[in-house]
Amino acid sequence: TQALHDALSILSPGGRLAVITFHSLEDRIVKHLFRELTSARCVCPPEFPVCQCQRNPNFTLITKHPVVPSATELNSNPRSRSAKLRVIQKNKKS
Repeated sequence: TQALHDALSILSPGGRLAVITFHSLEDRIVKHLFRELTSARCVCPPEFPVCQCQRNPNFTLITKHPVVPSATELNSNPRSRSAKLRVIQKNKKS
C-alpha cells in the first residue's frame, strides 16, 4: 500500500494511475483504497444544488468495475485469467 500512496502523491493533476492485480487480496487492497480516495464525504444538506463545504474528492474512478481479460486474450494467454485492471485519475483542482 505504501507504493500506491507514493505513486498517488507524485501524480500530476489530471494524471492517471493504472494498477494491475493478479490476486484477490491485492485487488481488495486497491479497490478499498480507490473507493476511499474517491468518496466525496460531502456534509452539505441534500437540498443544496452545489457543494458548499469544499469536500470534493481529490480523485475520480475511471473504471467503475475492474477490466478483465477478454475471451480472445484468455485463449492466447491463459495466465491472464486472474488479472484485473483498475484506473484512477487525480482531479485537476486537488
